[in-house]
Amino acid sequence: MSDVDAEVVGALRERACALVAGFSPEVPAYSQLPSALSEAEFVRGARLNVEMFFDFLSSGELPTAAAMTEVVDLALKRVRQGVPLASVLARYRIAAGYMVAELERSASPAERAVIASVGPGLMEFVAAVTARVAVACVEHVSDPLWEQRDRRRAIADALLQGRDPRDGSPEAVVPVASSYAVAVFDVATTADPARLTRIRTALDRIDGAFLRMDSAGWTVLIPLDGTVEQVASAVQRTVTADRCDSVPQMWIGIACATTLSGIPEAARQARAVSDICRRTGRPEAVTSVREVLLEYALTGGPSARRYLSSVVAALRDHPVLLRTLDAYFACQFNQLATARRLGVHRNTVTYRLAGIAEATGWDPLNPRAAMVLYAARLTAASAD
Repeated sequence: MSDVDAEVVGALRERACALVAGFSPEVPAYSQLPSALSEAEFVRGARLNVEMFFDFLSSGELPTAAAMTEVVDLALKRVRQGVPLASVLARYRIAAGYMVAELERSASPAERAVIASVGPGLMEFVAAVTARVAVACVEHVSDPLWEQRDRRRAIADALLQGRDPRDGSPEAVVPVASSYAVAVFDVATTADPARLTRIRTALDRIDGAFLRMDSAGWTVLIPLDGTVEQVASAVQRTVTADRCDSVPQMWIGIACATTLSGIPEAARQARAVSDICRRTGRPEAVTSVREVLLEYALTGGPSARRYLSSVVAALRDHPVLLRTLDAYFACQFNQLATARRLGVHRNTVTYRLAGIAEATGWDPLNPRAAMVLYAARLTAASAD
């Protein structure tokens, strides 16, 4: 390489490293992973590859297996987390194409000439790295832990699709429960990756649990041994135990699936709740539909009717309480006006409202709970 070429290559190297800082995990190979988990490592891996490639241009020697160790380990980690090997390998082609296109966009004539001349070398470098990654993956496929992770991932996929993973495989090694609590974690892009890994690992170690990562965060299926509230408390303890600051890092929705076929709907509900938590400022709290029922009713569509209908179902055998509640709404939540409308003493209205709170779990004297009760009565009226 001439002194002129070396100078141009050095300038291209600096610009390529600067481009890496602006890289995003929005590459298809990473679309299945939370950005908070992949972004830092994505940039790290991209920079390592850029440095190795320009070292190769300068020396004419491909990087050794030892030099590629960290790059290979990062790729293996992606595969273990559920990204297909083909996608991991494809990211090298995508990233190389992006890099060349961006460098050419503002290149000088001398730089364009160098970029055009390094094409064969770039292909050779990408082939060497992807071959090393592929070999490493093949070596690990025989690892029993790898095989177990792959099996658990397949079971989680089947359950989230509403399929019984035992169909056609009655002797499945991994046991499957008959019902699950489904918790969806919506993760902030600024979340601490190390903390996320610790929480995810703790959840994955729950006996009988399955965890599946996606672009927004992850979904965890926990056998429903008891009530969903008990499971929510256990998940909450896991999250709270690792809370390191007051900056919101995740929003968590949880729902119950009493049958395997109900898991997709429970996952949808839990995801809707986690989204509500993000929009209404309820970070780090494991939240069920009941706790945000008003917001769910306003945003959840037809599926919210079932929850609202259950709110006032307890009053069907208490017609006096139901009439009092309707009068209370008609009188704009004014107890004195309600008493006059019903022809009773105000204390009687207060007593009956307390009875409504006890029967339904929603206190009509609380503005938020009163809105839920009102929405529930409207839903019941429209169904009649």
